[in-house]
Amino acid sequence: HKSALTRDGTQIAVLANVGDAEDTRIAIENGMDGVGLYRLEQIYLGRQHPPSTAELLDAMQTTLQPAKGLPVYVRLLDVGADKPLPFIDMPREQNPSLGQRGIRFLMQYPELLQTQMDALLQLSSDFDLHILVPMVTLPSDMAAVEEALKDATSRARPSKNPKLGAMIETPVAALSAADISKHASFLSFGTNDLTQYSFAADRENPSVDAYFDDAHDAIFRLIGMVHEDVPDMPLSVCGELAGRSDATSRLLECGITSLSVVPLSIPAVKEVVRDCRRTPNG
Repeated sequence: HKSALTRDGTQIAVLANVGDAEDTRIAIENGMDGVGLYRLEQIYLGRQHPPSTAELLDAMQTTLQPAKGLPVYVRLLDVGADKPLPFIDMPREQNPSLGQRGIRFLMQYPELLQTQMDALLQLSSDFDLHILVPMVTLPSDMAAVEEALKDATSRARPSKNPKLGAMIETPVAALSAADISKHASFLSFGTNDLTQYSFAADRENPSVDAYFDDAHDAIFRLIGMVHEDVPDMPLSVCGELAGRSDATSRLLECGITSLSVVPLSIPAVKEVVRDCRRTPNG
């Protein structure tokens, strides 16, 4: 439960990836500093109709209630590719991983984005809320979400606004970080997808496992380049790489300020952080 301080005195937030209230409870027991990734997909999958604003808000409050008072990062609905919605006749795509995923999908169905924004603004009145935008490719993706949040804010007039951040999951997003950051308060690396798109290797296809290497020098180079381009921007990792002890030191050297991992990994990751230096010569 103690802070994860590097040997040269930098505090690194160790957050939790959660899917329900039980995950959140376990994460708190294991010393989490907050919720780094709460996925909304399971609220939508398996339904015959999309949740209303009230239903979505209730589900989020139930999951996040144990973390009240801590920072929480909620990712907008990330469907498409291998995660179709049963209540929408989604188009057949020859290569769905390169099609309507994440924010691309939500911009095609703005009513879903509006419901999420309305629910998240209500949630922000009780939580230290941060919104993650999935599958950002261009600055215009973030600008569209920024505008949707502004519209929702004009309707709800909340007491405080949540912070907006971009998921860096494609090489072009990493290379465009400076422009994307004009519409974001923080950036979060989804290293599973970043690896998939960098190596053109489907992470669900065992026949190309040899090409899927999330600890390859190229991945760290991309992360480091983002830090160089936006040195004052808070950077986090919420992919599987965040929980890998053999990668922790390099991630911190690349400018990462927070790591989000599965709940049971939190103590081990904190311990590794305490044995690292933020800079090689720090």
